[in-house]
Parts: sequence; structure tokens; C-alpha cells
Amino acid sequence: MPPSPPGSRAQRRVARTTAAIEDAFVQLVLERGYERVAVEDIADRADLARATFYAHYPNKEAVLFSVSNRLTEDLMQRIAQGGPWNVVRWDAIQTAYQHAAEKPGLYRACLSDARTRQAYLATLSRYAEQNLRDRLQALSRPPRVPIPVMARGFVGAHLAIVEAWLAGELPGDIEELATMATGLLVAGAAWAAGFRPGEAGYPTGFPADARTPSPPTRPQSRRPQPASTSTSEDATD
Repeated sequence: MPPSPPGSRAQRRVARTTAAIEDAFVQLVLERGYERVAVEDIADRADLARATFYAHYPNKEAVLFSVSNRLTEDLMQRIAQGGPWNVVRWDAIQTAYQHAAEKPGLYRACLSDARTRQAYLATLSRYAEQNLRDRLQALSRPPRVPIPVMARGFVGAHLAIVEAWLAGELPGDIEELATMATGLLVAGAAWAAGFRPGEAGYPTGFPADARTPSPPTRPQSRRPQPASTSTSEDATD
């Protein structure tokens, strides 16, 4: 049988069914956790027969990855708009936070599973790596820290902030949080704290090469000296 033409009644019916299945899946994951959700639960919540579920998805893992892929693809389409790759994309970072605020349930459901969380991290890390490479190439400047390290650190910190906000652990408006996080992630922790190089532990300035940095100054530790009157019995206690 030839495929249904775009926008046909059959395609609209499939789209409605898959949307019902995925919506039911997300609701159940948020209520019970992924491990406690069964295919029968999803079909019941979507008001569908199990046979209808299996006509669209082979198992619940397929639903998870479908939901996660759509979420990530939508995010990537949004942050890829609005400017060239060889400039600092403040708007892209802001958009990533706003995207999470618009779809909190989807984010919480997708990030609750280690596999889809890792896929999200990997996709954003690849984007960040490319952005950093293009930016440094435009400036004709080598990085102080290897690009993969920077990208993973940047995206990992972003995700930790987003997850904490979604869990209610960080209060405030998402736009304000995004602005603060952007300054922190782009300019660095020393800038965010208002530290000068010396106050951050680098009295001669920040290192020119992070692979062979000058060690930061540290206060001398003053450990209490053992009492001279201790006995051998004390030492064996």
C-alpha cells in the first residue's frame, strides 16, 4: 500500500494517536517514575487498546526516546536561529533556559532517565564545541583549556542549574536566572563572584595556559599538635 499523502486523514489520525500516547507517558512518568510505568498503564491513560499502542511503538523505551528526541530537536532548531556561529551566542543560552521553562514536564520526564539525559548532554555539548571552535577560529586564538572540556563543563553546569530550577530548588524568574547563569558560564566563576585575580588565588594574574597553571595561593593549614602527654594506650584507642 502506498504511503498516505502529507496531511491526509490517516496521517492526522496517527499524529493524534502518537500524541495521546506520548502525553500519557509523560504524565505517568512524572507521577510514578519511569520504572513503575508499564505499557498497559500508558494505553489505559491514553484510552487506547494495547494493540493500538504496539502499532505505533514497540515498547515504552521507544516512547521515551521519541519524546526526548523531539524535545532536543525542537531546542536545537530554536537555538540555531538568530545569529552566526562565530560570535558569543548569549541569545542561544537564554533560549535554552526559556525552552525548559515552557516545557517543564517534558524536561523532568526526559531528564529522569540516565540514557535520555546523556543524549541531551551529548547533543548540547556538540553544539557548544562547534560554537567554541568557530569563535576561536574567528579570533585566531588557541584555547587555554581543551574545547571538549570547556563544552562539557559549560553544558553540565547549565543542565545542573536547569534541573535545580525545575525541582524548585532555585527560586526566581527563569529570565533572571538565565541572565545570571549566562554571566557565570560565559565570564566564569571569578567574575560572577566579583573576584579580582589575586582574590581568586592567582596573585600574578590568571594563568595564560590552563594546562600548566601557576598554582593558586593557599593559606597554610594549622593542624593541632598532638599533646606531649599522650600514652601508648591513647595511641591504640
